[in-house]
Amino acid sequence: MKKHVLSGKDLILIKSLEGNCRANYKRVAERLGISHTAVKKRVDKLLSKNCVSIITALNLKKLGFILALLFLEVSTDEQLNELLEKFSECPRIISMFKTFGEYNMIALIYAENEKVLDSILGTCMLRIMKGIRRSLVMPISDILLGEYYKVKIPVKKSDIAPCGIDCYNCKRYKSKECIGCPAVKCYTGWFSIKEDVS
Repeated sequence: MKKHVLSGKDLILIKSLEGNCRANYKRVAERLGISHTAVKKRVDKLLSKNCVSIITALNLKKLGFILALLFLEVSTDEQLNELLEKFSECPRIISMFKTFGEYNMIALIYAENEKVLDSILGTCMLRIMKGIRRSLVMPISDILLGEYYKVKIPVKKSDIAPCGIDCYNCKRYKSKECIGCPAVKCYTGWFSIKEDVS
């Protein structure tokens, strides 16, 4: 894979936008000693090369979510790729990483509260899937650095969760231990919308 080399001006531009993506291009241009049109062209070029992304990120701590790291030892690369494909649309997974060492996959996940975290880890999350030799869950007690995360806003549009789990017939959902998957019509939590507005 070809590495993209960023120029010094690109780095200054990115740093200028880091804290505020709505930063005034004119001010950034003055700092770089170029025109605001050149700044816009540089931003467009960086976006088109996928070197940067202008995203909406959520402060999950302020919203009351719990985060956890899920460490997994997956038997084979083929099974790892199958898990990645199966869970790529899971609204509760913020990010997934392939790693070296004892565990070869890590997922950063969120839940509305501890009860929901316990339910999703025991019923419908990666750690119970075929090909998982062992797993380790590390609930995050506090976010010390990096408070904003890119999270997909789920749309309640399906009867079955993206991972294939049927929340309607889940024992934990029926007993109200779990609020369901945010992507499923029966979800009873607050973090989901009824129709796609994108």
